[in-house]
Amino acid sequence: MDLVAAFAEGGELKDYVIRFTNNLDPNGEKGLGVPWPQWNPQKPKAIIFQDDMYFPVVVGDDNYRTDALTYVGNMSLLYPI
Repeated sequence: MDLVAAFAEGGELKDYVIRFTNNLDPNGEKGLGVPWPQWNPQKPKAIIFQDDMYFPVVVGDDNYRTDALTYVGNMSLLYPI
């Protein structure tokens, strides 16, 4: 997703940022866009902004960085700062 388009008029991310800034809740009232899921370490979900005309915002599994985070965690245990 293009960052400029995300924050432009009608951009998907702009509404979430404004609602979070005002209410500490990116979701706002019911019916306003796709609900941003609360983080749950047992079932990690994330909101995904994609370049799609019909479904620009979807909720998906937040597992794409599991291996990298595990590696960084293990390295920090082996070589603490």
